Amino acid sequence: MMKCHLKTCVAVVCLLVIATLVHAGVQARVEGVVTDVTGSPIEGATVTITSVDVAGYKKVVTVNAKGIFKVLILDATRKYAFRVEADGFQPEERPFKVGVGSTDNVFKFELKTVQQAAAEGSRQMLEQPGYKEFDEAMALVRAGDNEGARLKFEEAVAAKPDLLPALGALAELNYETGDMEGALNAAQKCLDEDDEAIQCLAVAVNASGALGNETAQAEYMARYQDLNPEDPTILFNDAAVLLNKLDDEGARPLLEKCLEVDPDFPQCNFEYGMLLLRTGDMEGAKSYLQNYLAVAPDGPLAATAEETIKYL
Repeated sequence: MMKCHLKTCVAVVCLLVIATLVHAGVQARVEGVVTDVTGSPIEGATVTITSVDVAGYKKVVTVNAKGIFKVLILDATRKYAFRVEADGFQPEERPFKVGVGSTDNVFKFELKTVQQAAAEGSRQMLEQPGYKEFDEAMALVRAGDNEGARLKFEEAVAAKPDLLPALGALAELNYETGDMEGALNAAQKCLDEDDEAIQCLAVAVNASGALGNETAQAEYMARYQDLNPEDPTILFNDAAVLLNKLDDEGARPLLEKCLEVDPDFPQCNFEYGMLLLRTGDMEGAKSYLQNYLAVAPDGPLAATAEETIKYL
């Protein structure tokens, strides 16, 4: 039997503690907000982080409804770069280096639309095949002519088959007009160009589900969840499965994470309020139900929330 001398064991424990602290010490927290030039948040914008120092490093996050994203950098001794993208906007790239152990790193991104970029001297880009048609399609979207816009997006894709914003917009418009086959086809072409295109993955999930292809829907959903583990919609859906099984303890951390990511997510506020009610926390329940009414006064559960609050 192996024996451990007391001093030797203590030394080993100390080394392990020191190693853990050293590892944690090279981390840093990064936060950012993505808006347009007027300061309005761009919901759904994606932020891709890569590193010139670490081959193959790539982390993709999606901003919340307020345009905010938060990321933990595990090794702040390295140099990194942002690439911020959103449908209809000019992507922005920016290198960055943060201090080891720092937590106050806030980056602001103001994305210009394709039209604004053109007005500032990016006309050359719009003269390339596909971009002119894309610009015209976006103008039709703003004018409310979705059918005309869809035809123009098709022209843009025909001129430049790898134009991701046009493919993504075409997929969404096809879905919104009920053309599920067209939506899925455009989404698949988009994903052939970029298998992590969040917008196209979302359309692929919904369109394949509407077409009754459960196998494809499950595959697309798994890919979407891998890229968006903190998407409040996914967190809520996972919690809902457990709530339907009367598993409040399992659902609770998912609802709490959902509210941490997006404090104003309506369904998470309602279900967390009802969960607290079942545990006897009347004040907590009232607070979250009131917040549900504040963010979704005309929501499908508003009447239930109002009636419940009367008895709290």
